Amino acid sequence: MKNYTLNKDFLDLNKRIKVSTKKNYFRFMNVHLIRSAELKEETYRNVLHLLQQFQGPMHFLACEEDFFQYNEEDENRIWERKKDFEIKQNILFSLEDSNYNEASIKFPYVERVKTWRQLFEECDKYRKVKAVAENDIVVLLTDTGNDLNWFGGVSPSMKNYFIQTSHWEHYFGNDIDIRFPIAYEVIVWIMRYYMFADNEAIWNGVHQNPIGCIMDFCEQKFQIILKMRTADVCESCMNKFIERDVPVLYSRQFFDILDGIRKSMTFRGRSALLRQPSKLEIRGKNKKMFFTDLGGLELSLNPKEKALYLLFLKHEEGINITHLPDHREELMDFYAPICNQSEPELLNRAIDILINPFENDINVVLSRINRKIKEAVGDSLYSFYCIKGERGEIKRIKLDRELVNSMEN
Repeated sequence: MKNYTLNKDFLDLNKRIKVSTKKNYFRFMNVHLIRSAELKEETYRNVLHLLQQFQGPMHFLACEEDFFQYNEEDENRIWERKKDFEIKQNILFSLEDSNYNEASIKFPYVERVKTWRQLFEECDKYRKVKAVAENDIVVLLTDTGNDLNWFGGVSPSMKNYFIQTSHWEHYFGNDIDIRFPIAYEVIVWIMRYYMFADNEAIWNGVHQNPIGCIMDFCEQKFQIILKMRTADVCESCMNKFIERDVPVLYSRQFFDILDGIRKSMTFRGRSALLRQPSKLEIRGKNKKMFFTDLGGLELSLNPKEKALYLLFLKHEEGINITHLPDHREELMDFYAPICNQSEPELLNRAIDILINPFENDINVVLSRINRKIKEAVGDSLYSFYCIKGERGEIKRIKLDRELVNSMEN
């Protein structure tokens, strides 16, 4: 079985695909990405931003509010054995709705679960309240488990999807950037929408034995590691795009996203060995910070944290905390344009508290910055970006400033 290399063989695929003249093939596809209440907003935003970086006819749209409420009455399931937790339950797809009615984890393990019907009902609720167009796709990201123990699923209409966002550390280790497997599952399920006529055809098209293709079933859930690290499409599945006359613009966006995820995961995995940190890009008037080699991951800092971090980036030689009052004007220059406060008195008070040696604010802010950096880039890259130094000594950011790029627009 031949596997296609995305960058090389996709050019050949373009020559083989007939560009359809059907009117509906030239319209844009809106994909509404929504989140359940228990999923962290930061995780949701990072996944959305990752997918939005790849341009094409699919537009990934945000849910701008907390649409769903956490439900204490959801069913709990107890996994007595690790072996059971790591196995998908089989399902025979049908067009009938009735067929879907029904890092280290210590076992026994209690997991909150919902049925597939409940998850798709949440998608339908969003469609109704937001008046989502009939042909748009809705994808629910949720930390809640599901009754069949799948990573994701599709409704009989082929328009509603769910992706489970929890437990990725169990399969990939604690250093995994969970944006990548979540985004991977989102794009692979949407690819299946274009590759297959209905969910029965999806089931008939899966590879029961894993070959490193997007259509591997992965009954043993650890098998997803192979599928995701290759981010590949076998020859028979590639032919589905031809048989279904999928437009080249859609196909190109699919493979761009898959290739981007694979490259970012590979970079992160090798960075510790190669001592190779990602570039840090600072964009716009709000000084948003992105790790460009990690799939454009954003470092989400509040205005005070960001002002302090920018100050340490500016002073590569480092700063002794006791000398922060000497840098008061610089801190204010960084802080004033990006905070939501225009009253001079409040601006001055915020900076005065930060640099006051008799206050503990500076230590709290430094601790928050470093914690957010570790959560974003993991242990292997943390030392390059954190603000570090012995107590009473100079603190500095280790990162080579050649890797820092500031863009005003």
